[in-house]
Amino acid sequence: MRAAGRLEAWAGGALLLAWATCLAVDPQQQNCSRTQYEAHGKCCSRCPPGKKVSVPCAEGSDTVCAPCQSERFQDGWTQQTFCTPHRYCDQNVGLVVHIHGDATRDVVCQCQSGTHCSGLECHSCRENKACGPGEGVEEAATSERDTICTDCPAGFFSNVSSPTASCQPWSSCEATGLVHKADGTRFSDAICEDASKVRSGVLVPVALAAVILSLGCVGLLLWHRRRRRQDLPKWHHNADLLDPERREPGESDDPSPTLPIQETRPTTQEDDKDSCVAEQERL
Repeated sequence: MRAAGRLEAWAGGALLLAWATCLAVDPQQQNCSRTQYEAHGKCCSRCPPGKKVSVPCAEGSDTVCAPCQSERFQDGWTQQTFCTPHRYCDQNVGLVVHIHGDATRDVVCQCQSGTHCSGLECHSCRENKACGPGEGVEEAATSERDTICTDCPAGFFSNVSSPTASCQPWSSCEATGLVHKADGTRFSDAICEDASKVRSGVLVPVALAAVILSLGCVGLLLWHRRRRRQDLPKWHHNADLLDPERREPGESDDPSPTLPIQETRPTTQEDDKDSCVAEQERL
């Protein structure tokens, strides 16, 4: 008896559940497709993209549709009686038309060249950031985001402020037939020179130094000779004047006459004897 009572209770519960489910589900709505909508106890047609409802569905008639007006659109199946206006791209805030709209799609706006959206909704634009000297563009700006800058690595440089320029490599002097003079920096290029200028730049100072050294040596020799002549004794200087062979070339003769120097030597007995004989013969 108890088992039979339990079966009756379970069967009654199942019947109640099924009846509640049938009440919750509208059989007409289940039969309507995604291009239809339920009204007046039946499925009415929705209007396709590019159109709006002109006359709603009635008990004895289906929906009547009409095209969207100019500068309005409808991008899906609808039961609405109006179309959505196209978006306005306001040039006063930097927006321009990127894609023109039609009856089935909206206008797409974007920021003017050199600017990007100031927010997610892109209601206005702001100027792209410029990377300064010593920096280059790592990621260029788009109409949605700003420029991303980075410092120039070793061997690269940037000497301009630009929102588009990247870091440039140092010039290769050897590739252009020049001589490398100095490395570059983050802000400046390497310095190259013409090989002929480098050689002339080395030879000129060397030649000038050689000329100066030669002139110094000549001047020193002349100074020593003059000093030596000034330090000689006076009698040695007179002897040089008397002896033509010891005179310096170009020296003029002394205009004052010089007297001959008589040679004297001591007399001997033979000399006295000879003089006496000569005196007797003269008498």
